[in-house]
Amino acid sequence: MTSRTRLLSLTLAVAINCAALAGLHHAMADGAERAALAAGEIERVVVTAPREDAALAKSNCPAPKAL
Repeated sequence: MTSRTRLLSLTLAVAINCAALAGLHHAMADGAERAALAAGEIERVVVTAPREDAALAKSNCPAPKAL
């Protein structure tokens, strides 16, 4: 092997390793961001709507008829 071929092989190996490390870094950063979002507190939901009658609410309820 000539020195030019060795240098080309080394350059190619370094480029492949850099690409792999960049992909790994992106995956780890994405995983850390998802974990941080999952650990956060749930925000409160405030419903501001006029009250409907009870018959309409019971007819739209997907729960089994317990009452």
